[in-house]
Amino acid sequence: MNIIIEPGRATYIADTGDWRLIIANGYFEIVPAATGELVYEIGINLDNLCSLITEAKVDAIARGIDWDGA
Repeated sequence: MNIIIEPGRATYIADTGDWRLIIANGYFEIVPAATGELVYEIGINLDNLCSLITEAKVDAIARGIDWDGA
């Protein structure tokens, strides 16, 4: 996972290149980086997304980003 830190937000890019997450306080965006759409031919892309979300959550919380939107 690659991480780009900007003031108030973090962008997480999957090592597999197929997903990107943009996370900030009260904001969460899933960006399908590989195709630009949410249609894939195989389930591994969803496995990649699940892994990225799990890793990004841990990192975002550690950076003080409000994951719960409270």
